[in-house]
Amino acid sequence: MTPGSILCGPVGGGCATTLPSPVAPQPGGAGSDPGASIAAFERALGAAAGGRLVGGPARPVLAQVLKPFGRIDTESASLSAQMAAAAEPGRSLTPGEMAMLTVRCHAFMFHCQLTASVAHRSADGVQQLLRQQA
Repeated sequence: MTPGSILCGPVGGGCATTLPSPVAPQPGGAGSDPGASIAAFERALGAAAGGRLVGGPARPVLAQVLKPFGRIDTESASLSAQMAAAAEPGRSLTPGEMAMLTVRCHAFMFHCQLTASVAHRSADGVQQLLRQQA
C-alpha cells in the first residue's frame, strides 16, 4: 500500500483516504523502560501515603501487574514496524501478506480487549474488597 490508499474500517464504519503515518515512540510510551514507570509509581504512592506504607516495596507485584501492558507495547511496536514496511513506496502486498497482517491486527485487538477486561475486573474486585473493609 502507498500513502493515499484507501483504508476501510468495519462494515458501515467509513473509510479514510490515507494510511496513518507511523509515530515515533515518545518518552514514557511504547518501548520505554518499565522500571522507570514502576519507580515513578512507587514515589507517587509514597508521597500520597505520606510515608505510611505498610509492607515491602511494591516493585515485584507491580512488575507482574504491568507485564501484560508491556507485552501489548511490544506487540504494537512490532505491528507498527510491519505496517511501515508494507507502506514503503513501490511495495505492494500480496493477498497472503494482507491476510496475515489482518490476522495479526485482529490478534492484537483481542489481546488489548482481554487485558482491558482483566484490568477492569481486577479494579472491581479491589473496590469491593475496600468497601467490605470500610
